[in-house]
This record gives sequence, C-alpha cells and structure tokens, in this order.
Amino acid sequence: MVEKVIEFFNLRKIMNSGQIFRMYEDGEGIFTVYSSDRRLKVKEKDGKIFFYCSEEEFESCWEDFFDLKRDYGSIVQRAYTEPLGNALPKGRDFLKAACTYASDIRILNQNVWEMMISFIISQQKQIPSIRKCIEALCERFGTKHTEINGEAAETWYGFPDAGAIASAGPEGLKGLSLGYRERYIYETAVRYLSEGKTESFYKNMTYEQARKYLCTFSGIGEKVADCVCLFGCGFSDAFPIDVHIKEVLYREFFDESGKRAPFDRIPYSEYMTVIDKSFAPFSGVKGIVQQWIFAYELTLKSNKRK
Repeated sequence: MVEKVIEFFNLRKIMNSGQIFRMYEDGEGIFTVYSSDRRLKVKEKDGKIFFYCSEEEFESCWEDFFDLKRDYGSIVQRAYTEPLGNALPKGRDFLKAACTYASDIRILNQNVWEMMISFIISQQKQIPSIRKCIEALCERFGTKHTEINGEAAETWYGFPDAGAIASAGPEGLKGLSLGYRERYIYETAVRYLSEGKTESFYKNMTYEQARKYLCTFSGIGEKVADCVCLFGCGFSDAFPIDVHIKEVLYREFFDESGKRAPFDRIPYSEYMTVIDKSFAPFSGVKGIVQQWIFAYELTLKSNKRK
C-alpha cells in the first residue's frame, strides 16, 4: 500500500467528472479504478490517499494516471492573478468560481484505445448507460481476471483490445445496447488493428495533428477527438465542447454581437475562437480548466433542480 497526502485531489469528483467510465465507489471513501488490464483500489480518508498497490506499480502506472506530478495550485492561481483575454466580467467570475469548486478534479492519463471506444459509446448517452455498455463490452471481449480476497473469489474484466473486437466480426457487438455505435466500434477496431500504431504514435504528434487524425476514424468527430486527445493522448490544451460547454461559453464568454443564433447552432470553430481568446492565460492547461468549468456547470444545474 502507498500512502500520500495530495492537494487538489477528490476521488468522488474525479469519478463523476465525465472523463472516466470505469471507476466506482465501493464504500464511503473507497473506490475501484480500472484502466486497460489493471485494477486499483484507492481510499480517501482523513486528508490522506491510500493506493492499494506496490510502490513500484504506483510509480510506474498510477502516479502518472492520476497526474500527480502536476502543480494544480498554480493553475488555480492564474484564474485570480492574470487577465483573461476577451472574457466578459461575468465570465471571469464564473471561471474563478469553477476553479475554486472543481480544482480537485485531476485529468486522468488513460489509454488512447480505451478512450477512443469509450467516447464513441458516450455519444448521446447518459453516464449510467455508458458505464453499462462499456462493462458489457468488457465482459464479452475483455480478459477475465479472478482474484481471491479472503475466502471469496472476485471476478473482473479488462478492457478489450482491438483484436478481440475485430475478430468477432460485425455481428459480434449485437446485444450490448450499442445501437448505431456497433458499426463505428467495429470499423474503428478493424482499422486500429490493421494500422498497428502504438500509443506513442498518437502522443508524439502535435495536438492539431492528433485531433485531425482521430477524426478520420469511424464515429469520431471533433468533440470525441478532443476527449481522446485530453484524456488519452496527454494534450492538456484540448478543450472538448459538448452541449454543456457550449451553453457556458455562450452565456458567460460570448459578447452580444456573437449571440446571433441559439448556442447549439453556432459552429464549433467559433467556440474554438472564443476559447483561444478568453482562455489564453491558461495556455498548456486549457483542457484542465475545461473540466473544472464542466463540473461546476453540472453542479449549478443540479442545484437548480433540487
């Protein structure tokens, strides 16, 4: 077991932030995290984080996975000390509030292939449904693991590789509630397998190159490509734009002249322009700030519904 005191770190907020779909709370402060073919138990208690793995596994895998070497406090400081491009006054206030609320959400460095398939599945689905589909995919195609805890045997499944999905053929994904995504997943698996690219292939590109390349895969558009870039490739300037982010940017950061159409009809490129201007002080970490804005916006909406 590895024990750490970590600033800006909240497991429950990370789990609910929309960046990971195979993370579950087992009990108060105890979580299970899955990544590719690994599983980790982690506990948060009395200001300390307990990672139930060896020091070697922590340093070789989970320290980077949880982005623990990055100084998140310095990112928050930028929101309070640096002027924000063309941001409107209310945009500045919203951003400061978002950073204060959500700065304990860290960006997880996950597997590129797993992110490609997970975010293809995520389109037009709610998080509980996404989790269910991904777990069903893992149970059908992933490697089965059985661990003995005391007298009980515990079974879990790793995330399937492209070969397992491709070899099952187009009909292999039937019955997993994937709908039209079946074709996207199968075609992406076949191409990913045939190209034989490693993770380093994607990570050694520039962000712009990786984003453009990912958009050539079946079922991957701009938003999904940005999710893969941010959560899989390590491009922390990637800024995924979904309907919640569009609404925030339109409401808080667009000037009145830019509001010539409903927020959901404005081109993606115009949102990118606003991001480049308003979030210029966060160059290099714009995607981290995006996650904080996303989490804060969902919290505001949830509170309004209560």
